[in-house]
Amino acid sequence: MNDFIFSINAVAPLFILIAAGYVARRFNFVSDNFLSEATHFVFKFLLPVMLFQNIREVFHGSFSNTYLIFTAMSGIILIIALSLCIVPLLVKGSGQRGSMIQGIYRSNFVIYGMPLATSMYGQDAAHSVAMLLGVVTPFYNIAAVILLSLFSETRSQRLSIMQTLRDIARNPLILGCVVGMIFGAFQISLPVAINKPISELSAAAPLLALFLMGGEFKFRSLNNNLWKVLSATAIRLLFIPLIAMLVFIPMGFRTIELSVLLCVFASPTAVSSYVMASKMGCDGELAGQIVVLTTVASGLSIFLFIFVLRSIGVL
Repeated sequence: MNDFIFSINAVAPLFILIAAGYVARRFNFVSDNFLSEATHFVFKFLLPVMLFQNIREVFHGSFSNTYLIFTAMSGIILIIALSLCIVPLLVKGSGQRGSMIQGIYRSNFVIYGMPLATSMYGQDAAHSVAMLLGVVTPFYNIAAVILLSLFSETRSQRLSIMQTLRDIARNPLILGCVVGMIFGAFQISLPVAINKPISELSAAAPLLALFLMGGEFKFRSLNNNLWKVLSATAIRLLFIPLIAMLVFIPMGFRTIELSVLLCVFASPTAVSSYVMASKMGCDGELAGQIVVLTTVASGLSIFLFIFVLRSIGVL
């Protein structure tokens, strides 16, 4: 029951923020121009600040559990490879292909997964989470830049090696991760006068991103994307974590490590995937719909996985 209540408490605030954005746009409290400019602000400023702060606070330069890192990264790379093989066969639009692939592989580990792992095992899980944050988060963003450039419908964003390298080097989310790792590794502290506003801006990033996503959400267009959204949601929340657990449990992962891996592979699609898809010439609307549905449905799916894994004594 406690796990169920936790899942509801984790998902309900996110759903309410999305609904608030939808209602605000529906009643013209915000304009399309506001949504566009605010999305740019979130991507360029707030989300990088959030990643910098989160990684700085928990990462201390240690990668001691290389087996856990290798396992998580191998799983993510395999998901991307399979998605690249399958999605283009089923989805026609290039921009929609990019949004689908990103929606399938990219989990909301920072915003959703990290609190979930620490809620189950407290600070004992914090070290493993910090290690994975330092590796998984930059990789998610680098892969997104490459994939979204590859499938971009904006000609200037088409894939070229030099352009992609420049995009990676200048990507605000990647810069936020790198700077956060440097500050964390060298334990560079910030004065309270600076740390407090950074923390408050960091907390505002996911809230505003969800609000904006709700503002962009259109039920009418969902009808055209329904099978794509449902397919991506089923793969992200059911097939990926189920296969992952069937592989990781026989490999010997238990309790804390298994909970961290569950959070990587069972969390809903990352909110920032909507922002990046919108900014890089892919289908931002489809990306947002995938984020919304996976976020709403993840409360039930994660509860079921936690309940079953605890019932069989591995979590």
